[in-house]
Amino acid sequence: MSTATKQEIILDAYVALLYEHGAREATIDATAKRSGLSKAGLLHHFRSRQALDTELVRRLNELIDADVATMSADPAQAVHYYFASSMEEDSPLERMVVAATRLAQRGNEDASAALRRGRDLWYQVLNDALGDPVLAKLALLAGDGVSYHLDISRGHQDGFLTADTLQQLVRQLLACRPAAETA
Repeated sequence: MSTATKQEIILDAYVALLYEHGAREATIDATAKRSGLSKAGLLHHFRSRQALDTELVRRLNELIDADVATMSADPAQAVHYYFASSMEEDSPLERMVVAATRLAQRGNEDASAALRRGRDLWYQVLNDALGDPVLAKLALLAGDGVSYHLDISRGHQDGFLTADTLQQLVRQLLACRPAAETA
């Protein structure tokens, strides 16, 4: 197994612990156990929890950049893409965002900065697509609400939020664009 692969396995284990249990449970020992390594084996690849945090933030920024590039590729579909991707509760990006949020809640400024950077990039694409900063913020916050709804509904699909609901949200937002954008 290559060093890069071991580092990816360790980071995936750390992200999973943060995602599933929060920062308090995502210890070096727990991460080593989950990744199938000894504590010394983990520390060979990441000298400290701070090193794990740094790698998590670096990877989050990569995932954000890739997501923004995909979202920007078709401005006419940017709003739909943003909402649809907000429904992907188990995607690598979503898991990484949740993991980084857990770190930010514990005072990790780099995680907070990466999350704000992502927000700002997604907002810019939405603003370009909708032609209105208020609508862009509404879309951004609605996407966050979709993610939140999935968090509180995990395992209890109640029909409150469906693909059809998302389509209706997209249609309503697009219908509210300034007249110059709809002509």
